Amino acid sequence: MKPLQSKGFFYFLWFNFFNFMFMPVIEDFNVSSKTRYVLWEITENYETLFSGIELDLNSKQLLSQKKLETHKNQFLAVRYLLKYLSIDLHNLNYDSLGKPFFENNYKISISHSGLYVAIIISDTAVGIDIETINDRILKIKSKFLETELNYPMELNTETLLVYWNIKESVFKAVEKPGIDFKKNILVPPLDMKKNVLKSWYIDDDKIYSFDTRFKISKKYTLAFVIKN
Repeated sequence: MKPLQSKGFFYFLWFNFFNFMFMPVIEDFNVSSKTRYVLWEITENYETLFSGIELDLNSKQLLSQKKLETHKNQFLAVRYLLKYLSIDLHNLNYDSLGKPFFENNYKISISHSGLYVAIIISDTAVGIDIETINDRILKIKSKFLETELNYPMELNTETLLVYWNIKESVFKAVEKPGIDFKKNILVPPLDMKKNVLKSWYIDDDKIYSFDTRFKISKKYTLAFVIKN
């Protein structure tokens, strides 16, 4: 696999264009020379997705474990995006906790919610999270926020979802069990005009910083982090 270096990673070939021209990729850009982010909205049905991609035996077994069509579509959409990025599907593995990883040094984070699938790939630790707009977040804010509850800003559905997006992304990037979202992950007040900030993971006497970006749309919120 040659993500982030060869032209094959950044530009899919003609036959890939033919296969993926129906894919509604909403966003696709290089965050840096070593980091790429892609977001796809699923508009295809299961039959179209399944018939358009070749799966190995392991992927077929994982797909068969999905009960809901939405989850099956998300699973297939991830494979489409990897092919879109010219990444061999055989290079993607999952650990015992279900976290995706590559056998080489590159890092990957995947998130999906409803009709949306997002991927970020880098040579350093990364995390990404996307959530469709839902007011249920209002009922659980005290479970993942503490310092942030004292900020002089309105904590409406969208801003709460962004805080969740960022903390979940940091959690994915850190790869450490037992993280307390309220005490171990700190996010400053959101600047809606810039949508770029620093977030931190606090581990005893050590502090790790992450370049952080977020987005609020009418249908979803999204954030991703890149470890400094």
